Amino acid sequence: MELTTHHDLRVAVLDDADVAAGAALAEHPDADVLRIVDPTREQYDELTPHGFLLKPRWLFWTRPVHPTLDAYVNTLQPRMRKSTRHAVRLTEPGHRLVVEESVDPSRLDTWFALYERHIASLPRGTLYAAEDLEYFRAHPETVVGMYLYNADRMVAGLLCMKVPGHGMLRMTYYACDPDYPDHGITRYMYVQVGVVAAELGYEVLSAGADPNFYGHDIATGLYLLKRRLGFRADPLWHYEPDDPPVLEKVLSLDRCEDPSFCVAYTDFDVRRAALTGHVLSRTPAPSTEPFDAPMLASVVPYHVSHR
Repeated sequence: MELTTHHDLRVAVLDDADVAAGAALAEHPDADVLRIVDPTREQYDELTPHGFLLKPRWLFWTRPVHPTLDAYVNTLQPRMRKSTRHAVRLTEPGHRLVVEESVDPSRLDTWFALYERHIASLPRGTLYAAEDLEYFRAHPETVVGMYLYNADRMVAGLLCMKVPGHGMLRMTYYACDPDYPDHGITRYMYVQVGVVAAELGYEVLSAGADPNFYGHDIATGLYLLKRRLGFRADPLWHYEPDDPPVLEKVLSLDRCEDPSFCVAYTDFDVRRAALTGHVLSRTPAPSTEPFDAPMLASVVPYHVSHR
């Protein structure tokens, strides 16, 4: 067994020998999550009755590109439609949007300084973009940059990767100035990127990939926002092959939001299985309605006992 720590979340990764020895059903007071990567059918049959969920490791969010902003906003639910239009009206005056079909290295450096301050302001922020920065500098033609300015001050920025094989523009890294009042800026950027995608001739817009556990370093609210903005979540292997499933059991929410949320398969055959949502909470019957989405066959409560 390997005990890993991601920020403060403690994950016990079990191999086949651990499972055969009964470790998956033993007590693990030092772990918050138990995980078995690429499990066998026998492990699935044995452990799912004991609270393990078969999950994709990552979720990949997409929606169709609509020809105009109004055409897209009209597809949203009434409350989301109203708040989105309000965010656009609030943001457009006093701001200037700069779009680069191939990122400029100096502007990229300005954006990364903003990104560092944005990540530092988050409770469990991680500088994921640092790993890709040199690639972006070396291959600026693969990245579309969107930057929002108030006068000469960059207040928000979104980097998008071109995925021509799928006719897709993929939102990759977003940053906003933690010292600047948002007042709808983030919503504006999430909406305006669809306009940019249409203008550049893309058919699909992606809101990127998220680890399939909302409530720790990825906020539960991010799932809710993407869903309400009309994006659909699918297992990442639909687009990138190296994403084996995991059997996972959450033992404790002490370091997580309550409720937290994840998506799981309804059967071991992940190529055919439907997806179901699981609302993880110390409360025996948490509300599931906010998490419902068209890609899910159902949303069910998942009770995590107090230790």
